[in-house]
Parts: sequence; structure tokens; C-alpha cells
Amino acid sequence: MTQIKPTSSSGSRRTTRQVSRPRLSRRSLMPEETVSSLIQSITVRLGAAGIEDAGIDARFLVRSAFGWSAADQLGQLLDQPPSDQLDHLESLVARRTTREPLQYITGRAEFYRRQFIVNENVLIPRPETEQIVVQVLAFVREAGIDNPRIADICTGSGAIAISLALELPAAEVHATDISSAALTVAQQNTDALAAELDMYEGNLLEPLTGEFDVIVSNPPYILSGAMPSLQAEVSREPSLALDGGNDGLDVVRPLFEGIATMLKPTRSAAYVEIDPPVADDVLQLALDTFPQAGIALLTDLDGLTRCVSIEYA
Repeated sequence: MTQIKPTSSSGSRRTTRQVSRPRLSRRSLMPEETVSSLIQSITVRLGAAGIEDAGIDARFLVRSAFGWSAADQLGQLLDQPPSDQLDHLESLVARRTTREPLQYITGRAEFYRRQFIVNENVLIPRPETEQIVVQVLAFVREAGIDNPRIADICTGSGAIAISLALELPAAEVHATDISSAALTVAQQNTDALAAELDMYEGNLLEPLTGEFDVIVSNPPYILSGAMPSLQAEVSREPSLALDGGNDGLDVVRPLFEGIATMLKPTRSAAYVEIDPPVADDVLQLALDTFPQAGIALLTDLDGLTRCVSIEYA
């Protein structure tokens, strides 16, 4: 906009230009921003929100928003980020700053070398739960069971059941969950990973018939009193898959009763994930419920008691 104003008493005139300047966005002020600097700025934001592994999460969010692999990201660290995906990235970062789990944001979680679909209807598969898969594979092979009949109780996303079905193609795998929403996710993973297994909606072993060579479960086992103090991310996961009652055994007790009824009396095994604080109580319950079996508590890679093993020779 140009305004011409009279200025001096001598009659001469001076032209004054007042130019409206466009408002610049934050990004337009940083034309040299690279993928690397973008990751650094996101890391700072996530760290300020109290996220421990902020750098790792920042890199995951960038890859998810831009549709990149880790190799893609590494190769473009010094390039400018794709401008048409920055709004999408911002939406993901904003969700993470509220402590929504990274896996729910990206819609994926890795388990036993495979990617599984996850959302707020299922517990996020964790590395320590892979121990159950390892134990089953070792037991089946050592026992020489060619066509094992396996049941996964409280299957959630189906991570354990699907992993076993894929690692043991000759196995007959069955999975149950009381949540229809969880079973929907499990079915999506079954289809995506081309696994063969049967799934049932119902409480624990109630939908199943016959005897099994192996029964596994990652049931709800957290003490009710500990639920309010869970990590912010864990508190966003379904309480139905977490809360084990006042002593942590509300689900484990009927689960053990069902296992005792449906586990074959010889050359069979059950592996159940547990919470370290209730390990002694679970051990005693297992000894009482399975007096003829070999009972052991197994530790995870961090040295924490994570699983109870019940094996018949």
C-alpha cells in the first residue's frame, strides 16, 4: 500500500511507502531445516513431555509420517523433509506428547521379528513375552511332538498364537479372548501374516474342547492397587487386559483350573506370564494345582521373574 503525504513547508513532497509484510510461519523462517534438525526438535519436545526414549520415538514418528524405512531415514538426514507430510507428522507428535503409546500412534508393534497391528483395544506386545514363544518351541521340539495342539488364552492382538502358528506350521493352534474388539485385531493380524489358527470369543478356556499339548497365556495380572501408579503409557492400555484384582490372581486362579482340566497328563506344558511382585503366590498356587508337574519360575532378560512353567514328562 502506498500513501503520499505532504511533508515540508517549502512545498516539496516526499513519498513514503508502507508495505504490508506477509506473516511468516515458523517453518518458513527455517528454510535450511533438515530431517536431522527436525528429529532433534521433536526429540526436545518429547523429552519436555517426560518421555524417556525421546530420540528413539522421534525417529519412529518421522518414519511413520513419511512412510520411510530406517534406511530411507538414514539416507535423507541432510535433506529437507517432505513439506506435504509435515502436518501429518505434527499430529503424530502432538499425540505422543500426551503420552499416548507410540505403538498406538503408528498402529504397529514388533513381536518375535514380525510387525503386528495394534490399537487401544489390545495390550501392546512386549519383548519379554517372546519368552513364552521360545519356551514352547524348545519344549515341542525336545518332546518330539510332531503335530502339537496349542491353546493361547487371553490372546489380545494374537501375537503369541500367530507366532507359534507360523513357527510351527504343523501345529493346531487355538486362541481365545473375552473381548470381541481384541479378537477383531487378532483376526487382522492373522490375515496380514497369513497364519492358520482358530479363534474364539469367550472366558479363558471355556470355548475350547479336548486336551492340549501346550497351553500358554499372558493374562491380566497387575495388582488393582498398583493400577493408578502405572506408567502414563501403560495406563492407556485396556484395563481388562491389565487388572488382576486385589492380589493379582483373580484371572490366574480360574486359568490354572482350566489348564488342569485341559492339559494332557503326559508330555505337555503350560507357560503363563506373571507379574514379579506376585511370583511367590503364583508359584504356590501352581504347586497346589499341579502336584504331579514340574514347576519352575523363569526370569526375563532383566532378571525379573516373568513366567511360570508347568511341565509334565
